[in-house]
Amino acid sequence: MVTGPQVLFADKPTGSLDSVSGELVMSLMTAAAREHGTTVILVTHEPGVAAYADREVIVRDGTVSSLTGATP
Repeated sequence: MVTGPQVLFADKPTGSLDSVSGELVMSLMTAAAREHGTTVILVTHEPGVAAYADREVIVRDGTVSSLTGATP
């Protein structure tokens, strides 16, 4: 986020964190991304982390099985 990217890719950003730290990381990342107009694309297995997203794409067995949220 320091360099002001247009897109930030995050692969399981809370994977090794306890729940409190994970929520803090997601809150900070979400606030910073909105403040700077950065699109965040993240991968997670955690429904609580996915809940931070404006749009959710669920992939099962290599196939998109569900799309939710706003579309561009």
